[in-house]
Amino acid sequence: MTTTKLPRTTLRPADVERLLAGVDGWLDPHEGRLLYRLAGAADPQGAIVEIGSWHGRSTIWLAAGALAGRQARVVAVDPHVGTSLRRAGASTEAALRENLAHAGVEDHVEVVVASSEEAAAGWSRPVSLLWIDGDHAFESAARDLEVWEPHLRDDAVVAFHDTFVCAGPEQVVRDRLIRTRRYTAFQHADTTTAARRCGRLPLSGRLARRAGLVRRSLYGVRLRAYDANTLGYARLRDALGRG
Repeated sequence: MTTTKLPRTTLRPADVERLLAGVDGWLDPHEGRLLYRLAGAADPQGAIVEIGSWHGRSTIWLAAGALAGRQARVVAVDPHVGTSLRRAGASTEAALRENLAHAGVEDHVEVVVASSEEAAAGWSRPVSLLWIDGDHAFESAARDLEVWEPHLRDDAVVAFHDTFVCAGPEQVVRDRLIRTRRYTAFQHADTTTAARRCGRLPLSGRLARRAGLVRRSLYGVRLRAYDANTLGYARLRDALGRG
């Protein structure tokens, strides 16, 4: 029987924010805190699978949340080469491993150097939380969900980064999470959207789902207005203190 090596102390959200000050990436602290909560609640009978690690900002949030909660294992999937974000021939694997070690969570993260499809093809474990932050083209984001969805537990949570403001991930959320009615309990933080798998909902559940989707829609209007600075909205929010 193997044991998990825990960090010297449990990492609270404020601790993670300080640790990530020098880690390259594009994850907002509000999004990180949502991942922290989702990872903490993830059933340890399944894994937490991350698609797209880069230098480890979201990976550290997930691992810290898992260790502070139910301790589901984190599997970080990324080919670490290719894409327009990296120089030709450059790899981000070393930076990821160094940042995980600095945060003290390296023993709780399984680093898989492979594409999403390659990793899913050899996968045999259930998944409790699936975090998708890979290629943002619609076809790629949809494929990430498609190849991992068969491994999801019945109550698993799926989260996408860069929804609302990026057409690809947003369309996948609308087509595969919302319109199929296979997901409920929608949550959002900045550009991240998360939802839980569900079966047929009772009337109360259907009403709660509809209310959650209305809140998400209104939030999306506000977020896009901020992103585009519609009628000076971004300047006004910044002046008042963006919450």
